[in-house]
Amino acid sequence: MASPSDRFRQIISYALVVGRDAHGNPLLGPVSPARARVQPSRRLIRDASGNEQLASHVIYTDVPLTLQHRLWLPGEDTSDFNRARRPAAVDELVDGAGAVSFLKVWL
Repeated sequence: MASPSDRFRQIISYALVVGRDAHGNPLLGPVSPARARVQPSRRLIRDASGNEQLASHVIYTDVPLTLQHRLWLPGEDTSDFNRARRPAAVDELVDGAGAVSFLKVWL
């Protein structure tokens, strides 16, 4: 039987925010690649603080991303922090056994 991750044919990059510098800018950990599926979205979602927000993209992946990560879409320059996107919400989708099958990350 096919797994949802079989459809993850794009590569995104992600890094964890590990702290802040003296000017308050985020300091990132190492940038890593991940298999994913990226889709444009025009859906109204609730972000982590409960505010409504219009999502521009939804990313399906099996990498355990959180709101503390920064993401670059396929083909974006990972050396440019200004291109990094902050997740607005992360939804876990579980299988019948209760294990996390994949995540939906809303940008």
